[in-house]
Amino acid sequence: MTKQSIILVIALFAVFSFAHVTDSLFVPPKPAKPLRYCTSAKQWVDYASHDSNLVEITRMRGLRMDLRYATFNNVTGHDMYCGIQRAFIHKDGLPKLKRALSIIAKELPGYSLVIFDAARPMYAQAVLKSSVAGTPYSNFVSSGKTGGLHNYGLALDLGLADSTGNLLDMGADFDSFERCAGIVGEADALKSGRLTQQQIDNRNLLRNIMKRAGWVMLPSEWWHFNAFTRAYTKENYPLFPI
Repeated sequence: MTKQSIILVIALFAVFSFAHVTDSLFVPPKPAKPLRYCTSAKQWVDYASHDSNLVEITRMRGLRMDLRYATFNNVTGHDMYCGIQRAFIHKDGLPKLKRALSIIAKELPGYSLVIFDAARPMYAQAVLKSSVAGTPYSNFVSSGKTGGLHNYGLALDLGLADSTGNLLDMGADFDSFERCAGIVGEADALKSGRLTQQQIDNRNLLRNIMKRAGWVMLPSEWWHFNAFTRAYTKENYPLFPI
């Protein structure tokens, strides 16, 4: 074997050593006719506004709204919230959110949390699930029938913006299906060059803030945090009826 051949074998080994079924970018196919779920969205906002267990956080100091499901710019290709940029959270998760904002105000003046999604109605969960149905990524999305913690109002999808208003670079967009979108794939992605150390440091900064505030990280998504564990939530809280 020539020297060049040996170098090629080593290079190929390095590439495939870090390969994983979800290392490649997967984007669910966009619908031929994108929909706006305006009737459902308005019913949801009416329900959330009158449910005593839910608190609106839309204008909360230290937060910025960027609800992706209120646009067509999300993995489903549909505007599930009809452009309505209003976010809600269960009142039992509110103290933890306030603690996170207090940490940021003290340690990172001018920084803010950017909300991608908060309490999520069941109809939106079903649309999300259908967008990955029949793909290897179906298990990344909770059922549209039994729901996930968003459907109890006890999960937040968010990013961190600096004092200039720019989102910190996390190396993968919100709702990315890459393995390196979560902590489980970061080490390999760093070795392969898919992620930089700065991007991982940015993720860890957000994780540290949320953990200290009492939130539980989802290992597969840098943006997702739960107020409580799944088991505790399902045992103690009702699923949204809408």
